[in-house]
Amino acid sequence: MRKFYVLIFVIISLVTYGQEVTTVLNSPDAVVDDALALDARGNLYGSNFFGDSVYKITPSGEVSVFVSGLANPNGLAFDRQGNLFIAEYSASIIHKYDKEGNLIKSFPVDGIPSGMITSRYRNSIIYTDVRDNGIKELLPDGTIKVLYKGAPLNAPVGLAFDRRGALYIGNFTDRKIYRLTSRNPALEYIATVPDSGTDFPFLGFVAYANGSLFGTVYGEHKIYKINPRKVDDVTIFAGSINGDMDGDITEATFSYPAGIIANRTGTALYISELSGVGNIRKISRKRELRKPELTIKMFPNPTSEFVNIGVTLSKETNFTITVQNIFTKTNVYHSDEFFDNENFQKTISVKDWQPGFYKVLVIANGYKTFKLLVVK
Repeated sequence: MRKFYVLIFVIISLVTYGQEVTTVLNSPDAVVDDALALDARGNLYGSNFFGDSVYKITPSGEVSVFVSGLANPNGLAFDRQGNLFIAEYSASIIHKYDKEGNLIKSFPVDGIPSGMITSRYRNSIIYTDVRDNGIKELLPDGTIKVLYKGAPLNAPVGLAFDRRGALYIGNFTDRKIYRLTSRNPALEYIATVPDSGTDFPFLGFVAYANGSLFGTVYGEHKIYKINPRKVDDVTIFAGSINGDMDGDITEATFSYPAGIIANRTGTALYISELSGVGNIRKISRKRELRKPELTIKMFPNPTSEFVNIGVTLSKETNFTITVQNIFTKTNVYHSDEFFDNENFQKTISVKDWQPGFYKVLVIANGYKTFKLLVVK
């Protein structure tokens, strides 16, 4: 029989995820202080409400002017063809641009358009009208459909869809958030995002990711997390005092956070700031390696007579050792063991085992790890 000698190193790292804040835009030539949007290629777009431009930031950090000459550009949203819609707040117009920033069409609206989002149901754009407290839909032919209008909406700006297609609306003025569904023509109250009496006590935009809503409150310098399944279940997600500190989410600071958007996977949030500097911040996962709860050593390997199996655990506990023939999927050995903070080693005879590959699996406290054993 031909013999194979295989040396295999199996490294198993237990990875946990924290959250960290980084600055992705800090340019003296580009100020983004309002709405944000992401295209299908991961390019980020941001509007300068107190200026006249919308900027494009590539994943590599390159910044360029996408369009300029607008009167207070506000909400941003893409249609299914990748065209960008921009709400020109002070001119009461919504513009449609192609991927290169060429104007395709302008849609005058009777009101003041602000926040925008792509419809979940058709190739249309939903926008807020802060003049008549309306939620409206701009259809491809230019027709405008009123989805809701009037109280309790109060200068609505923020819009976000959840996974089921429910639309969440955030009031700029009183920081209340409501839910609107196709099955219920009435608004459902969700929460009021707090403010402690700051100099700018307004709710900026809202975003949805991983089952939660996130909202920015300018004067609080904070991002809040809202549970849409309970009433008034609101917690501080990030931020504390006015500042621009990056790093761990528990220590990072923000300066008048405004626009907020989640990436498609929900693993990152982008936040613009109404700070006068125009930074864009990013909250994302960071990898943290922690000490393994369970490790095993095995020697000699390959072997033909016996194998020594050493097990190390982080605390006293029961564990199991199981050896399985990889090809036949049958167990050739199993034992229940106990680790008492001493060096554990067990010698197992393999003389009667068929030559081949075996999986040595150790399970303890919900953790498991394995190594490959070669029997000659």
